[in-house]
This record gives sequence, structure tokens and C-alpha cells, in this order.
Amino acid sequence: MKTLLIIITFFTLSWSANIDEFAKEVSYERDYKKALNRAKKEHKVLMFVLVGDYCPWCKKFERKTLKSPEVRAEVEKNFVPLVLDKYKEKGSYPKEFYAPVIPAVYFINPKSEESILQTVAYMKKAQFLDNMDDVQSLFEEGVK
Repeated sequence: MKTLLIIITFFTLSWSANIDEFAKEVSYERDYKKALNRAKKEHKVLMFVLVGDYCPWCKKFERKTLKSPEVRAEVEKNFVPLVLDKYKEKGSYPKEFYAPVIPAVYFINPKSEESILQTVAYMKKAQFLDNMDDVQSLFEEGVK
């Protein structure tokens, strides 16, 4: 029984990279205020991704959606990306973005600091890209 527990723990830990590793790999910010200031300076939407190291759906979202070349290109072009842990970093971001379910993504207007659009749960690449296009259109129109 002990051996089985050790094997399961080993595979779980080796399978899931932590948030810092993910952020470094895809060039996401790790500080809310720094990301917000950068978004204001660059006149881009702040894309705030809220996840958890323990969350398998978050890992799947990171691997299959956020790391895809198409999503990465769109993020680099139109967004300032930020990723934080829902529990470990609670208090380092505004309360209005405390999501009940993760993964969650808030697309935030940097001027008003209001959410343009929020998504929750795992989302496939195509649907996420559609949401990103919608957010960009709304932001450019000045709707929010």
C-alpha cells in the first residue's frame, strides 16, 4: 500500500508543473499590480488566469489551450497575461476576481479595472480564441 501511494504521489508531482514554471514558459506575469500597470502602458486588455497547482482541469487548460501556438500568438499580440493561484495568492488581487470555480479567466479593462468577460472551467482552444476575439472587439469599441 505504501509503495502504491509513493508511486501515485510521484506521478502526480512529476505530471503537474507548478504555476511559476508555467508562467515562465509562456511569459505570463505573476504580480497583479505589475501586470495591470503594464496593460495600462501598452493599452492592452489584462488577461487574468486564476488556477491552482492541485487542479487537474487547470493543468489541462494550461497544456492544451494556453500553450497552443495560436493562443500564445493572440495573447502576445493583444493581451497582457497574468496567472495566479486562487488560494496561495488570495489577497494579492482584487476581491471581485475571487472565482468560485477554476480555471477562471478574467479579461480586464486596465483603465476601469472592470471585467469585460469572464470564463470558467476548462475550455478548448477554438472556443477560447473566439472569446479572445470577442473581448478584443469590445475593448476596441470602448464598450467596457
